[in-house]
Formats: sequence, structure tokens, C-alpha cells
Amino acid sequence: MTMAHQISKVCTSALILSSLLLSMSLQASDLFSPLPDGEESQEGSRHYTRIPVIIGSENGKLVTEEVGGRLNRYAYKLPPSYEPFNLVNSYRSQINMLGGEILFSCEGKKNCGSPRKAIWPIIQPIDTISKKDPVIVVAKIPSPTKPVIVTIYSSRWKNGTGLQVDVLEEIPEPLDLVVADAGYLNTAPEVMKFEDLSHKDIKNSADHPMLQRLPGAWIQYYIQHGYGETVLLTGFDKQKPIITKQEGKVTDIGYHLPRQYSEYEVFANYHAALTKLGFKPSFRCKGEEACGKKRTFTQTIKALVSTGADESQHYGLYKLERPEGDVYAMVYVIGFSGGLLSELRIVEETNLIDDRVVIDLEGLTDKMAQEGHVALDGLLFEFDSDKMLPEAKPVLDILATYLKGQPNRAFFVVGHTDDKGTQSYNQKLAEKRASAVVRTLVQDYQIPKSQLEANGVGEYAPVANNLSEDGQKQNRRVELVLRSDKK
Repeated sequence: MTMAHQISKVCTSALILSSLLLSMSLQASDLFSPLPDGEESQEGSRHYTRIPVIIGSENGKLVTEEVGGRLNRYAYKLPPSYEPFNLVNSYRSQINMLGGEILFSCEGKKNCGSPRKAIWPIIQPIDTISKKDPVIVVAKIPSPTKPVIVTIYSSRWKNGTGLQVDVLEEIPEPLDLVVADAGYLNTAPEVMKFEDLSHKDIKNSADHPMLQRLPGAWIQYYIQHGYGETVLLTGFDKQKPIITKQEGKVTDIGYHLPRQYSEYEVFANYHAALTKLGFKPSFRCKGEEACGKKRTFTQTIKALVSTGADESQHYGLYKLERPEGDVYAMVYVIGFSGGLLSELRIVEETNLIDDRVVIDLEGLTDKMAQEGHVALDGLLFEFDSDKMLPEAKPVLDILATYLKGQPNRAFFVVGHTDDKGTQSYNQKLAEKRASAVVRTLVQDYQIPKSQLEANGVGEYAPVANNLSEDGQKQNRRVELVLRSDKK
């Protein structure tokens, strides 16, 4: 092969490489062929970015200039037989063939600096395993459409050699990625619409008559006591929570809300609604700095809802003064990326109705003697629970006195319900309530366990019509039934 022929082949190769460089669809892998034995470990690309490009060294420190463009970054792993300087020189020869200008080059830690302290903060290598014998070449390859800056960095470690190739195509920053619609500015804000999910409400729950739910919300937790005691947070004293106990009619509702709402929007709506009703804010806090950690905070206020981020918390306590009794409203909102919850706790001051016990010892004795069973009116339970309310104690006192006067007789304690809910659920609830009565009489009043047996009938033995609320109320009862035997 003649020298002219060889030169012709080299020139032809250069022309081919130049045409690839000038192509608008140029990729980093197209500019340089893959290395023999090279394993492409990772790659990174940016549609447009700004990176520091090494252009020199001054007083032992690398000097850089920020350049913007389209970046393709490749990292390779090679066997230890490949020296960093040889790899970089191979790229240097191709850069020279393309008419590239060497902007900076260095070899060795003495000239390039420490890989960890001097080189990595600039080059930001994908692979940081190799640290020995660093070699760097930075070059600019001219082009009429998009000049290319190439950074080649190689170093080695015990088991191999690393190489990183950065190809930065200098292009104007693309600012046509987003298209603005000027017509949008002339339209009124669109009000978001939410599906009615009230069908998901927990059984036997309802909004408080004073405040309706936000659109799209459904009731996940619900507690209501005709008369009860709850806690309210009224402030902090040197980060220590100030708690007050409030008695009255308690309604506590936990809502699950659409995530399209923000915590701020939900709380602001409650604040606006309560303010319109005449409530005055007593205390408010927001986020971890003011409210504290959500775990501690929710335990302090005995919250129904507690799933969310510390910083998302919004809490407010409001008070409405009125002649017939003050009303307190507690609002707590908490959320996370996948959900949003709010709690509304309303406490209405009222007097304890302490005449619920409509049985007395004489009446109980007479009724049992005549009919063999008696409904224990006034034996009240928490909603949908087997936990007795404090108002039940006088009934238990009378019942225990009667049982102690009948040591040789045995009794059934029978739970009954209305026909709301499923039959199996009602039967289980009735049995649990009957068992709770027996357990209390045995443990607190020392009634012999052998004297009592708990049973749950559920909805199967009504004493009134379940079609009316009054009838349902009569059917929700616990009865004491005299046994004629002791099986």
C-alpha cells in the first residue's frame, strides 16, 4: 500500500468523523468508537445543563469556566492492563485529527491535583472507585453548527482502570420547551369539583349540624357522647402543652379528604366557617416548630387522625360563648403525599342528666318477682362500643345490691340491639356488652361469677317497633333475667 493511499484513507476517516460531528442527531457514543475490552458501566445525559469546564491551572489550582449545552457523559471500566495516560492519548489523537484545540491537559496527581479534593468537585465522575494516576484532557472541537467540548478523565485502582468521557454540545439554551396559552389569562379560575363519597362514611356517623363536611370528604372515624369528657390543648408553656378537660356533649369526627386540597385550604375553611358562627380563636399552631412532633401532639390531644408529616400540621381551638352553655371547637388537619385528614371535635357545655336511672332497688325487686326479667334502663354505653359510660354506675350500684340479696339465685345478663347493621355484628355487640356488665359486677362489686352468665341476643327480641327512633332506643338494652336452674 502506497503512502498516498494511506494518507487518503486517513483523510477519508477524518471526513467521516467530521460528518458525524456535524450531524444534528449526534450522540456521545457516535463521536468516539467503543474501547476494546471496555465495559460501559454507567451513563448520564442532560438535555441542557451548565457545567464547569477546566481551561487551565493557576497556583496549583484548576481554573474553570461555566459552559452550557447538551451533555452526554459515559463511564467505562477496563482491565488493569490499560494505563490511564494511554487511554487519554488515544482520544487526544482523534481530537487532533478532527482539528480540535486542547484547552487543558495534565498527568499525575502532582499536576492534576488530588482526585477527591481537586478533580471530582469539577468533573463530578459517575464512578469514584479509581483514584490513582489521574490524567485529564479537555479540548474544543470546532463546528459551524455546534462546537463540542470534550473532557476525558482517566485514573486507576488496584483491579482496573476507569475512564469518563464528557461530550458537551454547545447549543443555545432551549427556551421553547414550554408553550404559554395567553387565552388562559382571560378565563375565570376553574372551581374544582369533587365526587360525593358520603356512602363511605363509617356506620351510624353524621356531620355535626353546625358544620357540614368539605366536598369530597367522608367520615372515617366518629365518636359521640351525650355527656362526656375530652381534652383540649389551649397552648404551650415553654414547649410544655397546656391541657384542659372539658365536659359536655362531645362530637368527634375524623374526615378523609381529597388530596387535591392543601392543609392550609382545609384549615382556612374551618376557620372561616367558625368565625361566621361567632367563634373566637383561643389558640392556633402550625407545623413542627409550633405544634411539635405529630406523634407527641396527636397523643396529647387524643386525636382520631394522626397519619401525616410533622410540618403539615394545623391546629386550632375556638370558643363560642352563649347563655345556654359555651361551645368549643377543635380543628386538627394533617397530611402526607398520599392523603389528607381532618378532625373536628365539638364540645357543647350542658348539664349532666343524672336522672337516667329509672330503676330503684324496690322497683327492681318487684319487677323480677312479678316478671322474672327487667330492662336495666340507664345502663349506657359508648357509641358502637362495649365500654360503659360514667352515668351507668348508679344502675350498677343498685344491681349489685339486689344480686347480693339473692345469693342463692342465678341470672342471665342479656344484651339486645336494634336492627341497624348486620345480624352477626349486632349479636356480637350485644354479647360483648352483656359480658362487660358481668365482668364489672364480678370485678368491682365482688358478685360471684357463678351467679351470672352473659348472652347476646342481638336484634331478635325487640320490645318496640324498629321503624322509629324511639322504638330503636327501647330495643337497645341490657336485661337481667332470672334463671330457674343452675346448669
